[in-house]
Amino acid sequence: MKSNVLYPRIEAKEAHRIQRKFVENFDSGVEFKDADFESVLNGPRAFPPTGGVRIGEAELRDLRQACIESLDQPTSSSGLSATSSFDIAIGKVLFQAGKDSIGEFGDPYVWDFLTLILLPDLAARRMSMGSASTARGRSFLERVTGGARRHVFQRLWKRWLIFGPEIVEGGNLTEDDYGVTIERLITNRPRLARAVAEAIIGSKYVGTERRTYSRNFMLKLQLISGLVQIPEDDEAHLRDVIDAIHQQTVESIDRSR
Repeated sequence: MKSNVLYPRIEAKEAHRIQRKFVENFDSGVEFKDADFESVLNGPRAFPPTGGVRIGEAELRDLRQACIESLDQPTSSSGLSATSSFDIAIGKVLFQAGKDSIGEFGDPYVWDFLTLILLPDLAARRMSMGSASTARGRSFLERVTGGARRHVFQRLWKRWLIFGPEIVEGGNLTEDDYGVTIERLITNRPRLARAVAEAIIGSKYVGTERRTYSRNFMLKLQLISGLVQIPEDDEAHLRDVIDAIHQQTVESIDRSR
């Protein structure tokens, strides 16, 4: 069994300072800086005083290089937008890197390090692809604040953790699908998450009806979860529950037409 691999952290006060610099430099260009990397990595509080093996400088640099190189590799799904291709590529590298550090990747201060110190240029590149490039409010800061659900990288890693490679690499879930499911799903219930994803993909809805379907589906799932136990180890029961919610959701959409 592999030891837990420990990743560096940034203390909250320092993270806030670096976040401000990130915002200030966003339009002119955000760069990876060796001096900042080495300073934080060698700081006295970079790693927690707990059991585990500290990741080395060379390994972190390899992780950075793997992220950069992944963006030049074709994804397994054709016809994806540049944004979706970016998300799948980076998410895959981070997921693989975190296999022996799931607990570490649940720490917001680790994501502060990964985003603001190790991959700041890639974070800025991704953020420039969307509406975050023009806004400088709370939403913008959430994308580089560890623990926020809209975090530029943490949300990508979480998709792989929850739904698994087959569903994520398939590229059939929309940004809205991910948002509505991850916000409402317990992350340690992968079978349920994948069953829900398969139902959304199989619904064949697109556009507004797709958004209506996924939102209504999740609301019904939340409601029934409070009344009926949904054991993930009983595949037949799980499938019956998902099928019943799917049928109810389709009927509600048909009535609204």
